[in-house]
Amino acid sequence: MFSAVLFASEENDAAAMERLAMESNQVSIQKTLYHLPQVFEVSQILNTHAPDLVFLDMSKGSSALATANSIRNHTHRPAIIGFGGGWQRGREAECKEAGITDLLVSPVTLKEFEAAVDRAIHKMHAAVQQNLIAFLPAKAGGGCTTIALNTAGHLAGAWRKDAPLKKVLLIEADLHSGVISVLLDVKPQRSIVDALEHSGELDYSLWTQYVMKIHDVDFLLADPRKKVFSSWTNYHHLLDFAASRYDYILVDLPEVVNDATVETVRRAKSVFVVCTPELPSLALAQQRCEELQNRGIPAEKTTILLNRWHKGEIAASEFEEIIKHRVSAVFMNDYPTVSKAARAHDFVKPGAKLGQSFAEFAGMLAGEPPVVQSPSRSFLRFG
Repeated sequence: MFSAVLFASEENDAAAMERLAMESNQVSIQKTLYHLPQVFEVSQILNTHAPDLVFLDMSKGSSALATANSIRNHTHRPAIIGFGGGWQRGREAECKEAGITDLLVSPVTLKEFEAAVDRAIHKMHAAVQQNLIAFLPAKAGGGCTTIALNTAGHLAGAWRKDAPLKKVLLIEADLHSGVISVLLDVKPQRSIVDALEHSGELDYSLWTQYVMKIHDVDFLLADPRKKVFSSWTNYHHLLDFAASRYDYILVDLPEVVNDATVETVRRAKSVFVVCTPELPSLALAQQRCEELQNRGIPAEKTTILLNRWHKGEIAASEFEEIIKHRVSAVFMNDYPTVSKAARAHDFVKPGAKLGQSFAEFAGMLAGEPPVVQSPSRSFLRFG
């Protein structure tokens, strides 16, 4: 949950906002003040509670704007949501200048309250998380998990003796059909659902209970037997907690981005849609890209990974023309190598040509120059 403080002039108004906060299951109000605070009170409250949000009663007009300015000028800058009857249409610019992030018009419904929290948090935390990478299948069974899994292994650098290991986390966000535990032959005692449910209270002790370290990579795995939990706020807190603890965070998503997992693609530096050369997968790849744009994800953030390509099929540039989206990499079809790694419950080693492709793709993500290969031998094409 997001922590909040509430400045209200009337107890009835305060009670209404507190009820909405509780019903949303998104906001925990830490302190309620039944008057607009003086400057010294603002500083004291913000220092004590360090809230994510301030709900500010606008019924006092100019005094409320002065309070907003005091909050904005404080070292700790929470998002400010104004509510009540002290402002009129046309004064939004004045409120914005005072530091008010969002405004609610009374009477406020639960849906409007939740939407305001969403907007306010993302206006204050709109930066891209540079170490976050999302993988999204165009169609189930297209090898998205295989690419995410092996990219994680190669980013961790387990086979590179000339460089220190990187801290890599792979989050399995396909809560219904995740298979990474099967591929790695493990049975997690805790799952991503547990981590999401406790995302607002994560600490080192809890985190070590949820993640599993396998082959030098940390995994937060799905357990389809557990009740599915879905809220963007929980992904927000989980990704916040993990952000500074890993060099790279990879997320293996299901085909359709929902109201919870949208938080991942919002924050990700790159979103890769994985498709195969078959027509249904290509058509769905276009659809996935459109769905992401409809969710407000910039088109330039999303690129295609073409998987299971066979020699002699059309070139990547022709795929780009069909899909109307840039292709970042092309991986050739090598079922025996993938099957061998799966039976060994391991990554595809760099000694295999496909393993070298995964290594080069990981290197591209890490900002390393690609290895130049002859076109006849290359399993990878960078766009």
